[in-house]
Amino acid sequence: MGKYSALIIGAGLIASDFDTPNNDAVLTHAHAYKNNPDTELLGFYDIDFSRAQKAAEKWGVNAYKELTNADIISICVPDEFHTKMVLEAKKLNPKIIFLEKPVCRDLSDTEILKNVDIPILVNYSRSFSKSFQDLKKRILSGEFGQYKSGVGYYGKGFIHNGSHMVNLLNLLFGDISDVEFKNEINDFYNDDHSKFATLNFKNGGYFIMNPVDCRDYTIFEFDFIFEKARVRVLNSGYQIEIYKSAESKKFKGYQMLELSEKIDTDLDFAMKNAVQNIVDFLDGKETLLCDLQKGIVAIKFTQSNYTC
Repeated sequence: MGKYSALIIGAGLIASDFDTPNNDAVLTHAHAYKNNPDTELLGFYDIDFSRAQKAAEKWGVNAYKELTNADIISICVPDEFHTKMVLEAKKLNPKIIFLEKPVCRDLSDTEILKNVDIPILVNYSRSFSKSFQDLKKRILSGEFGQYKSGVGYYGKGFIHNGSHMVNLLNLLFGDISDVEFKNEINDFYNDDHSKFATLNFKNGGYFIMNPVDCRDYTIFEFDFIFEKARVRVLNSGYQIEIYKSAESKKFKGYQMLELSEKIDTDLDFAMKNAVQNIVDFLDGKETLLCDLQKGIVAIKFTQSNYTC
């Protein structure tokens, strides 16, 4: 029996259905809790009790018709219900809330969430990847030289998926000074279009977010240009390629880019790492890697041109 009990609100894909207890990858809240020796998954609550029952049977836990107390409460409901369910979870007085991204759909709700006096961890998965934490350290060390520019491709809404991109950019390059939007496409959510945006960073450099219609296919990739290197993040973050500047073997006097490193990231275990971050936080060993404030930063640029 784990030290900390956990309840999952919502019984959909990210809560239960993306993987099974026998998968090597840990892609769901349920699998992460079952995988961690310090957590005990009590079960699922869903407004559709049959869904809670199905998930509970799959993971060998309980299905609840009413919310029940737990040390950790995961909220895995559609975006527009996040704020409501955080307030419901607050009534149970958990030690921490693990909230799916984005923190909310309506920016005005961020003020409500700030007044919730319970720690909140937000599931921007790349924040919990050791591969991306290591990449951040390499950037800060100056290994690649000064950051110059970048471009990325995403779809399925600026808030819903684009905020993943903003969160990772904030992790790697620090604070964003201003954002300019130019056009947008309505490829999934009527109230959350995928926007073309240019982001500038306080530390220098810029990044262009290009929307790609998710009805055609799903893409989530980055291309970063540094003074002495190029870094590509491919396949939704499952691969990183690093190219270093070197003197051309063919054209004298020219510096060319050569592929120097291919990294298979640990993104399959980001959820596992997130739950471990929760345990370490509750044990007083670590701070939260993606707290409510970082979750708010990821969406605060979404409704109009923004200048800090």
